[in-house]
Amino acid sequence: MLDESSSQMSSRLVPLDRLSLLTSLVLVGLTLSLLLDLPTYRVEFSFLGSEASFTTSGTWLIALLLAGLTGAGMNSIARTHPRVHLVETWYVFILWILPALIAITATILLAFADVRAYGVYALLLVAVAGAFFIAVVLAEYVTIDLQDSRYSAARLGLNLATYLIGLILFATIYSLKLRSLYSASAIGLVAGLLALELLRGSESDFLRAWIYSVVIGLIMGELVWVLNYWNLSGFLGGGFLLVFFYAFAGLGQQYLWNRLNRIVLVEYAMIFLGAIVLLFWLRPQ
Repeated sequence: MLDESSSQMSSRLVPLDRLSLLTSLVLVGLTLSLLLDLPTYRVEFSFLGSEASFTTSGTWLIALLLAGLTGAGMNSIARTHPRVHLVETWYVFILWILPALIAITATILLAFADVRAYGVYALLLVAVAGAFFIAVVLAEYVTIDLQDSRYSAARLGLNLATYLIGLILFATIYSLKLRSLYSASAIGLVAGLLALELLRGSESDFLRAWIYSVVIGLIMGELVWVLNYWNLSGFLGGGFLLVFFYAFAGLGQQYLWNRLNRIVLVEYAMIFLGAIVLLFWLRPQ
């Protein structure tokens, strides 16, 4: 009875005023990213005796600013939940990850849009990103309480959103054909952050989620070094990375839940091999 009343109370306390303010700021930022033409900067330096210069653009600046804004807003929203303890800063940080990566992903996708030629479609993408952003933030809030009656549906939605954002970012970063120093680091960081979202459970068990996520990020980074020697398209490379990420994160989840056994290993092996075969079948000739 107490758990049910707590869940009902938490659902009533969703801070819609803070959510609407955060969403408005993010949408304004995404719209401005379509209109502003910020300069690019060339950063030149050497790493381990080899040239490792890179170019930064205004798109990445806006993306990082929106990510920081999203993190601050998500922190404010999550702190209103009655089941979040103020001392668990590292747990609350995990709640920032997926919304912040959505803001970054939307900014990157909009950078490829020609506003003059596809202005209406670009604005439609902003609207879709806004709706997706709101749904994810609400789901993050719901899943703070493991006893919430909507937890299972919200958790499933977050899992699907995590894999979707992972596919887009993996494919985008891989398609840029950057040096392994940058592509492996970027994909490893993204994979580790997304793994944190997938492995997140209760506040009392978040430390192991951090450890496993770091391991998954390192493995994914090493995998990129290998894939960079293959001449794969962005979609195919991103698909390969998503399949490996799904396998590593899924096995990590099963282990954390004490459900990892021979049957589970066989299931994941079959899904993994089937996905690899499908990717090779879909690859451009």
